[in-house]
Amino acid sequence: MGDIVKFGDTSGLTAGDIYYLETDGTWAQADADFGGKSTGSLAVALGASATSNGMLLRGMAKLANDPSANIGAPVYLGTTAGHAQSSAPGDSGEFVRVLGYYMGNSGLVYFNPDNTWVEIA
Repeated sequence: MGDIVKFGDTSGLTAGDIYYLETDGTWAQADADFGGKSTGSLAVALGASATSNGMLLRGMAKLANDPSANIGAPVYLGTTAGHAQSSAPGDSGEFVRVLGYYMGNSGLVYFNPDNTWVEIA
């Protein structure tokens, strides 16, 4: 539940994966390994279709992967496409971006992507 949009005409999405909005208005899997896939608008897919099921921009979400963080701890955009992780990426060229906070229950997060990000030198 939260702020949901239904646009992008993208199908074949994985519910619970994290996507970024491409310049053509479609959604593709976000990835901390690439600046263009991690620094823009992010959302969690609520089903296979962006227009039918919607994309969660902010709110409570059950992620497809469980980042296994401590309850209340930040979760970060992962280096595996579409996933979150419990620790910040740390290799040169990766992008660190807080996605929200872990609420437990095997992947439940408060999804609220920070507007700032850092590239590791």
